[in-house]
Amino acid sequence: MDIAVTLAGLGQGLTYVIVGIFFIWLAKRVDDWRTKEFNDDVHIDDGNVAVGLRRAGLYLGIAIALSGAMDGSSKGFFLDVIQLVIDGLIITGFMFSSRFINDYIMLGNLNNDEECIKVFQQPDKNEVVGNTAVGMVEAGMYIATGFILNGSLSGAGGTFFQGIVSAVLFFIVGQITLLLFGLLYELITPFNVRNEIKKNNLAAGIGLGGILMALGIILMSSISGPFTGWTNDLASFGIYALFGIVMLLISRLVIDRLLLPTTNIATEVKEDRNVAALIVVVSAINAVAIIIAFSM
Repeated sequence: MDIAVTLAGLGQGLTYVIVGIFFIWLAKRVDDWRTKEFNDDVHIDDGNVAVGLRRAGLYLGIAIALSGAMDGSSKGFFLDVIQLVIDGLIITGFMFSSRFINDYIMLGNLNNDEECIKVFQQPDKNEVVGNTAVGMVEAGMYIATGFILNGSLSGAGGTFFQGIVSAVLFFIVGQITLLLFGLLYELITPFNVRNEIKKNNLAAGIGLGGILMALGIILMSSISGPFTGWTNDLASFGIYALFGIVMLLISRLVIDRLLLPTTNIATEVKEDRNVAALIVVVSAINAVAIIIAFSM
């Protein structure tokens, strides 16, 4: 082992870590500015789980996307850092665009900011601040977007301009896919998902947010890899996206039967608000998504 080479690699890695931490901090500052009518830090200190979830999803989404930007062949350390900074700015912009899409389309024109500081009365008559279901869906959307951006920014091939256009293009088609899947999920679910989320049913939020993350993992796999041409890459994305959606829906039915043999997902969400059951179900669905992604 060449110690000098190892130390140089560690120094470069430390630089990438510093850049990553900077963009997580930048996202916090932008979100603080965006929600200046209330103090997110105070709400988190006071135990507002909804605000904590949405912030956690934002930070994880940025890290997941940046890890894709670090992938691929090196053009030299200095150029790699510049490329990472440019990609980080693009990622940050896309993350907040995703939040807007989630706010006004995915959840049916709910105002996420208002929901996350709203006071709710739980079925046990206790009051809680913040719609944790909305926070969970927003977190899921951020993380799914991070996976999509990871796939679009990773790999090699194409010019610098093609890389930027690819990130923009696949962000757009990825968001459309997530929205269409959210609509399909609503249609096949035997209860009104949005109404349950609006009523601060965390189990419903985990169900939707978790399956969006699972789809994001599959979409990442369909996008990642070397640039081979717009037509071929878009066609591959469409095929894999359709395959992934079908497999996730089938997996959800199978998991419902295998992991909840004495009940079903609909009952656990709408009637029991069983967070534990949905955590198990969503974890299993994401486990299947990981297997699908690495098998393609």
